[in-house]
Amino acid sequence: MKYEPIVFAGELDRWPSKSALAEMFKSDGYQVQEGRFAIRLKDFDSFAFRELEGDMGPGVVTAESDSAEELIVFLRRVSQTLADADVRHRFEVYSGTDKLIAYIHHEWPKAW
Repeated sequence: MKYEPIVFAGELDRWPSKSALAEMFKSDGYQVQEGRFAIRLKDFDSFAFRELEGDMGPGVVTAESDSAEELIVFLRRVSQTLADADVRHRFEVYSGTDKLIAYIHHEWPKAW
């Protein structure tokens, strides 16, 4: 079986402060690790909100996984937490052949 990498893209329309974002996820039962400019959701191998605070510009959402299914399940949970706080966002998961396999969002319809 050929391995196809999974590509993730995520975006928040307005970024809460790092402390507000961390509290949002802590209060929803996530294990949150806070760094100087990032928070990592320890419930998943590699999911983080980075480049928060300071003058780095808008934040960045990063995620990596060998399993598209596991990533999508986790993204749905993250999306619900963000939606509950009325944070407009979108997450896209692509196969290694650039085929969109999941589009998860709150108030961010696809433009195509």
